[in-house]
Amino acid sequence: MGGVNVSAQAPAVSIVIPARNEAARLPGSLREIRRAFPREDWEFLTVIEPGSDDTEAVAREAADGDARFRFLVNRIARGKGFAVRTGMLEARGDMIFFMDADLSVPLRFVGEFLRAGGRADVLMGSRRHPASVIPVRQPLARELSGRAFNRLLKLAGATRYADTQCGFKGFRREAAHAIFSRIELNGFGFDVEVLALAEALGFRIKELPVEWSDARGSKLRPLRDGMSSFVDAVLAARRVRRKYRSICQPSE
Repeated sequence: MGGVNVSAQAPAVSIVIPARNEAARLPGSLREIRRAFPREDWEFLTVIEPGSDDTEAVAREAADGDARFRFLVNRIARGKGFAVRTGMLEARGDMIFFMDADLSVPLRFVGEFLRAGGRADVLMGSRRHPASVIPVRQPLARELSGRAFNRLLKLAGATRYADTQCGFKGFRREAAHAIFSRIELNGFGFDVEVLALAEALGFRIKELPVEWSDARGSKLRPLRDGMSSFVDAVLAARRVRRKYRSICQPSE
């Protein structure tokens, strides 16, 4: 039981995982984090939104008293965007990552992103990067809907990126707190607002390749959630550009 001692000094890395109804997948992911980073004096924040299962209890059991793991429990379910924002603003790391509870991008990419990030402030995993590898693909309908989502976002002028929704992104602490203190979207469209804010605030963004495997159990409903997320994302990107136009600078 237990883990490495946690110092009062800010950790080099924080990892934020949003979770709702993840009792089946989250415990294995937390155990995998403990195996992958057994000695790193980092912090791991799981932000739990209320649902219909015992996510919180099984997650705490999986952490097995390791003091590096923290659990933030939102008493009202507001959405993935809100959960991520809660964790990103609470995190103390010099570099702060958020990733999905299923660890669809392997944990070794934390180190790969740290090495490849250079001077960038925001590191975004992209499944559309030419060097990305997809060992387990999504069902065809879901993959096509995801591609259409991002294509429509680009046509609407909401983003210039081919994959805004990959759930693996890293931020320098200054960038994380500046961006996530300003986002307004609580749902699945928040990634677009995050990238729009990063650009508008002048932070340097770098797209990096990932290995990504589909894991069954996604909470996203492509038709219902996809349409509402698209509308929310387009409106948010426009709102950001109007509000921060005077300080907008190009990214890398």
